Amino acid sequence: VGSFKCDIVEKSFRVWDRKTFLKFINSVDNRQYKLFFTLLFKTGMREGEAIALTWNDLDLKNRIIDINKTISKEYVNGKRVITTPKTKKSIRKIRIDLILNFQIYWYKRYYTKRITNFNSNMFVFGYDKPLSPTTIERKKNHYCDIAHVERIRIHDFRHSHATYLLSHNVPATAIAERLGHSDVATTLNVYSHVLKRDEKRVLRILNFL
Repeated sequence: VGSFKCDIVEKSFRVWDRKTFLKFINSVDNRQYKLFFTLLFKTGMREGEAIALTWNDLDLKNRIIDINKTISKEYVNGKRVITTPKTKKSIRKIRIDLILNFQIYWYKRYYTKRITNFNSNMFVFGYDKPLSPTTIERKKNHYCDIAHVERIRIHDFRHSHATYLLSHNVPATAIAERLGHSDVATTLNVYSHVLKRDEKRVLRILNFL
């Protein structure tokens, strides 16, 4: 029969609202990590996808990020392996807002002035080698403590993104495409608690029909 690839439906997770995220991100004093955490929160991409990004994956003219690879947990000759994303749906293009696009543009200008022999195959985060997940985790916890906000997992930035969009009535189909879920059912299952809150709002509206 062979193996099956599917999205894992998580039982529970914690999310930040916009106010909490802004409190956190305003405490980040490192240019690289500030953009990294902002990218996770505003795109919903997975950590491995963000770590694997190279400059040729970013189309700043059209405000598109091409997700076509991820960093695996495997090591070969002391280096982590870059592979294709977990499912076909994970290979996608994410449109970004004007502010994030502007932040990336200025980060790139800062980057290219300080890095010799710059080329578009370099990693967006980490230069000639990708950032380490353990370093990212340590930095995240450090800035959470400075900002006095609840520590959440790196993957919860993705959940925060999706929850924020759902709470602002963005269709689940659009969110599924953005997150790279295999189908919309995965999105509905993962964020069913948010949809239940919407159901109560629907009933309040119907009471006035």
